[in-house]
Amino acid sequence: MYMNLFDPNSASINPNNLFGLPHTAEEAMLVVIPVPWEATATGRTGTANAPKQVLMASQQVDIFDRNRRKLWEKGLSFDEFPTQLITLQVEAMKCIKNYRLLAMQDGGQANPQMAVLKKAIDECCEQVNYWVKRRAKNWLDAGKAVATLGGDHSTCYGLVHALAEKYDNISVLQIDAHADLRAAYEGLTYSHASIMYNIMNLPQVKSLTAVGVRDLCEEEYDYIESHPEITCHYDQEIQDNICSGTSWKSIVDTIVEGLGDHVYLSLDADGLTPALCPNTGTPVPGGLDYEQVLYLIKATTVAGKKIIGFDISECGNDAWDGNVAARLLWRIFGLIS
Repeated sequence: MYMNLFDPNSASINPNNLFGLPHTAEEAMLVVIPVPWEATATGRTGTANAPKQVLMASQQVDIFDRNRRKLWEKGLSFDEFPTQLITLQVEAMKCIKNYRLLAMQDGGQANPQMAVLKKAIDECCEQVNYWVKRRAKNWLDAGKAVATLGGDHSTCYGLVHALAEKYDNISVLQIDAHADLRAAYEGLTYSHASIMYNIMNLPQVKSLTAVGVRDLCEEEYDYIESHPEITCHYDQEIQDNICSGTSWKSIVDTIVEGLGDHVYLSLDADGLTPALCPNTGTPVPGGLDYEQVLYLIKATTVAGKKIIGFDISECGNDAWDGNVAARLLWRIFGLIS
């Protein structure tokens, strides 16, 4: 419908697709799955609305790339918007509210109702994981590159699970303020704070390289130290090295050297400096700048690593956050193309 009318130099005439592009999912190289879900959020809420914020902000992004002319022709498309997840989230949030109230009463140890609520919450999260995996597998089988747009960080699990059925040796590159390696945080199996713990339990995921971590608990630190397949480039060490004269290129070369051939990129918005996505769920001072993140991703591809999928998660419900995430999405699209 829009293909013959599309002019990359003019204003968007297709508000229903990212960047106003004219492609259907069947025509696109990259399909982006919106996942408006944040049921287990423990900080500020609003990330469930991020996919819509990114969609709206993307209409104002100039899609010309001087290094990749005609990039838009490769095609990028928003997948179907899962309205059923909105209803499911309302149900899950009611359960979580009661679950947390009970947890505050005598530590929740003697209340059997907590087990009932936990089961209900986990089942809701499993439905989300199944929906994402099914959508991802559909597009992967069609030869598409696939990304998810959260929502909280747990929303990428279904995509990684689908990729694990296609690739035997996956290396995860995580950009994040948090380690996300807690085992069932708050007792909830699919907590956003447990996403990397859950991903690392997939047998096809062989390594995890985390960059920018600056907020973690003792349990997570001990877990990292006891698992040689996990490497953490802590934000404090990165900034200390930069202040001491070490170049970002040198740091990035070390990071990329530790990655395998097939890389899954997981980009949590709180991995960025908070000025870039101030409305993310759990912002932490410090973090990476916009171009530092993109340089790291570019270096990964230049080194011959294949980015087999990615997510952008925990962007806030705000026009500025949406603007930054939209521009990251476009630049990453260019790099993996």
